[in-house]
Amino acid sequence: MSLRNLRICLFIPVLFGLCSCVTQGGVLQLDTGKLVLSPTGEMNMVMDAVPSTTQTSTDAPLDMVEQLRRDFTANDLYYHECMVAPKKCDVTRISAPNSPQRADLIRRVRDFSVANIHARTGSGVALIRIDSLSIIDANNAMVNTCSYNSIVMVDGGATDSPVDDIIFNDAVASYLSAWMLTLDNGVWKIYSWTTSMTKFNIDQCGFPKS
Repeated sequence: MSLRNLRICLFIPVLFGLCSCVTQGGVLQLDTGKLVLSPTGEMNMVMDAVPSTTQTSTDAPLDMVEQLRRDFTANDLYYHECMVAPKKCDVTRISAPNSPQRADLIRRVRDFSVANIHARTGSGVALIRIDSLSIIDANNAMVNTCSYNSIVMVDGGATDSPVDDIIFNDAVASYLSAWMLTLDNGVWKIYSWTTSMTKFNIDQCGFPKS
């Protein structure tokens, strides 16, 4: 495996994987999120107004599905904040205890912190659309999305100045994703994830062009 391929593998977002229509015990809902890394380093999540298709099931109360949507969106936003400042990342906020996701995040944040690798502010966008949410039971759920990421990861070198930054990964890609979530003290957190399709330099999700 070449160094560039290794870097690309390391950067594939943790929250991107298989996409499928799931209706059992939950709600089908279309949501589009746009995250922009501003030059000041502040994080902004803009929920774009898009037509939504909702199919409800009596198995899961709407308020539970809405909480799943809110928690998932918050998890995704905080993940990108972690990529901007890995040393300040609290992986327990978005990953379930004793989960593959937590183990992966611990390794990722540790490795990026040691190497001073982080997302460059103002470098791109991370777009995500929730295609379906499914409540499996009282403690487990599944979310499927399509996402697009053009944020550049850099090796910050020995200083905090961007002058000596070296490009670590500038791959532009879109992903079909699925991940399992579990309830932890009343909050939905990621337990595991899978990826079914990754396309580089293509927006397979069809996000509106800005």
